Amino acid sequence: MSELRTNKIYPRDGLPAGSNGGIIQVKLDSSGTGTGGGGSVGYVSLTSTSFVDIGLEITITPTSASNKMYMLFNLNANNADSSTSGDRLKVRIVRNGSSIWSIDEGLADYGSSNIHVQGISGAYLDSPATTSAITYKVQAATSGNNCSVNNNGISDFTVMEISG
Repeated sequence: MSELRTNKIYPRDGLPAGSNGGIIQVKLDSSGTGTGGGGSVGYVSLTSTSFVDIGLEITITPTSASNKMYMLFNLNANNADSSTSGDRLKVRIVRNGSSIWSIDEGLADYGSSNIHVQGISGAYLDSPATTSAITYKVQAATSGNNCSVNNNGISDFTVMEISG
């Protein structure tokens, strides 16, 4: 059996301006209570404007400081309280504790009915410029009313190192 090993992947004629090369490594974390598995963190109730960890965390060590990290997440979320309106789910990605991407209205309900499971997704391309281990987390908060994540299914987070 043959093996091919490389630390860089580039097309034969080089990369077009503004583009990146191939995938070096991929890491996945999932959490929730749905069927088919899930991580160690289940239901997370969000009742505060302060961001909290929701069980999606990946530590990855880049092989080159010129490489980038492409992140994708999909949250299983809902408005958990049918007696309130205006619930807004806030989501952010943090790198080593500092926010690098955020959205303030990933899920919004301006009525008075409970919104059941919704898929909230996002993607971000980060340029960490290091070969030291990096910890990425997806965190969430609410506008002050009740929202939840990981309650009726699985949320997931993927980080891919892309050669630069």
